[in-house]
Amino acid sequence: MDYYRHSREHLFDEIRRLDLVLNLHIERQRLDPAHVNFDEFRGLFISEEEIDRLLEGKRERAKGNAQHEAGIKTLVNSIVQIEQQIATRAAASLAHGVALALPRLARLFQLNAFDVNALLVCVVTELDIKYEKLYAYLQNDITRKRPSANLILNLFCHTLAEKIEARERLLGASPLVVNRLLSYAEANNEQPSLLARHLVIDERILNFILDVDAPDDQLALFTTQVTPQATPEQLRLPADAKESLIRFFQTQVGAMLQNERACARVFLYDGPAGVGKKFTAEALCKMAGLNLLVADMPRLLAQGPNIQTLLPRLLREARLRSAALFLDHAEALLGESEREANARNILFNSLKDFAGIVFIGSREVWQTNADDASAMFVRVQLPTPDYSTRKQIWDDFLTEAEHAIAADVSTDALADKFSFTPGKIRAAITEAGQRASMRDPDAGEISAEDFYQACRAQSSRKLSTLARKITPLYTWRDIVLPADSLQHLREVCTHIKHRQMVFGEWGFNEKISLGKGLSTLFVGPSGTGKTMAAEILARELNLDLYKIDLSSIVSKYIGETEKNLSRIFAEAEQSNAILFFDEADSIFGKRSEVKDAHDRYANIEVNYLLQRMEEYEGIVILASNFQKNIDEAFTRRIRFIIEFPFPDADYRRRIWKKVFPRETPLDDHIDFDFLSQKMKLTGGNIKNIALNAAFLAAEQSGHVEMEHIICATKREFQKMGRMCVRSDFEQYFELIEQDGARSLSSRASD
Repeated sequence: MDYYRHSREHLFDEIRRLDLVLNLHIERQRLDPAHVNFDEFRGLFISEEEIDRLLEGKRERAKGNAQHEAGIKTLVNSIVQIEQQIATRAAASLAHGVALALPRLARLFQLNAFDVNALLVCVVTELDIKYEKLYAYLQNDITRKRPSANLILNLFCHTLAEKIEARERLLGASPLVVNRLLSYAEANNEQPSLLARHLVIDERILNFILDVDAPDDQLALFTTQVTPQATPEQLRLPADAKESLIRFFQTQVGAMLQNERACARVFLYDGPAGVGKKFTAEALCKMAGLNLLVADMPRLLAQGPNIQTLLPRLLREARLRSAALFLDHAEALLGESEREANARNILFNSLKDFAGIVFIGSREVWQTNADDASAMFVRVQLPTPDYSTRKQIWDDFLTEAEHAIAADVSTDALADKFSFTPGKIRAAITEAGQRASMRDPDAGEISAEDFYQACRAQSSRKLSTLARKITPLYTWRDIVLPADSLQHLREVCTHIKHRQMVFGEWGFNEKISLGKGLSTLFVGPSGTGKTMAAEILARELNLDLYKIDLSSIVSKYIGETEKNLSRIFAEAEQSNAILFFDEADSIFGKRSEVKDAHDRYANIEVNYLLQRMEEYEGIVILASNFQKNIDEAFTRRIRFIIEFPFPDADYRRRIWKKVFPRETPLDDHIDFDFLSQKMKLTGGNIKNIALNAAFLAAEQSGHVEMEHIICATKREFQKMGRMCVRSDFEQYFELIEQDGARSLSSRASD
């Protein structure tokens, strides 16, 4: 059986059929008594001889009505015959697996025979200029070269009743117009009737009919065609959840294939960035044999008023490509502005006429109208994978890595410390490989440090706008604390290192619903090493440390403090960072008795903090000079409270010995015993004195002497508001007096 090999071959036959229809209409028009000889107006009209040439007529014009009627009958029979031939060959093509564009377009948009004929009338004007003259002749107006609604109705309707019925197929709610297959040309200053208005075929639809794979130019800025490569087996979901999702998706796709008028199936994917929203959509489409059209919603939203037409075109493009539609970063449509609300309304209204699969990928939860039955909405939550899943992802991805992996790399530790999504894990591995190549282009082995640096780089950069990032410099050798406090500090690291073993393997995850994070309170006077200890923990655990600027958080406006804290905790969850609240009693202070509205809202802030502290599963360090100023509700929720006491003489001596770097040139006669016994200072004060003494030595002798330390101590005392008395400095008090004399002499000379 003969069949069409491609769409253009079928289109050429349809055009031949249209030529016969035009020929027939012209013959019927020639029978009209009003059609007389217009030879004296040659040049102002299209002659019948020219029409015969355009129609490739080789015959002489008929002289009588009988001959005209015989010609009409012949044309009618020819039209019926070619219609039968086209239908037979089209069916054979379908049986041979040849997808013809025009019949496929009709199926996609529920077009009837009249709709297809209307399309053809508009298509041919884009292929051959001769049809402009034919249409001008048929419309009895040399200026009307484009087909009007009236011309299409006259060509394919024989009675007034047929015209009235077919007219609805050219109105705004018809498939041709609502899907923008055809559009009415804009009128100048006139407002012609519907019948007189010209119709134009959309360029994307013309390319589709011509079998030209050209994407819609108006969508190019924010859409990408994706050929799915992921498979359902690669989905990083719990086994029961994955099986349920696959089975449900298969059922819905099957139902849509059986019912061309089925409503849209909309899958709402919400979850953090990189959790696998698009990957899951790809895997499901791969299984169903669908392509995936990805639209970047922030870029679409930036198109402004054009959204009114772009969203329907986007859904139309998905149909034309037999693709599911993925709306990426759809949280951009969840704002409260009029533009975003309008975009949401346009989207949901467009879904009413869309029978296809739509994935809405969002970092925030979408709410749908429960009364809207125009689409089936299915919510699929894709949370951050748990520890065991993360470890499996690390192991799987590392087997695909291009670089060798160093022996000291532990996927257990990486999965434990960084609550990453699959996307972030893959990005971290890629960046770690780049770091290894830059360090050693030949070997390029990825070390554990490469992975930790890459993982920290994946952390959310938004947290830097809310807090100050601290680069840890100190190690365990630098801090001086009582043995119990130091051991307590090491236990904090132990809890982090073995968190997954205790909560996961040993079952505590099932016993504790809240408070799985690690919250620690450092208590002690200023300068006793609380910030240093936070840096040591961050360096030991290979995590970023962010110091929270409380002045930027606490707001006099009601509700603003909670919003600021919510942003900090939300970003910290994505950043896998240690949050360090210095002088925490100013915000984690005790709740007061409610005497006025200010007290009530202050207590609300404290209650909100309690809630977020329990929900947060990361590391929070609070530092306070006075534990009694911290609300008891916080202390009950804090796992560690570590005391940083004022150092005694023995600890001060150890601090003095450690405070100077090994490279610093120290005089052999520095009296560390005297300094530790007589100068009752904290480690922070001692650090300031050592630094100032170093600068004094650099200016004078080139090596640090006792004189420089005494002079620097004097300045530190003045800064602290303490008097420099002989009982403190004893035999070195003369150095204080000499320094004062030098200052007076210097001022006198000036």
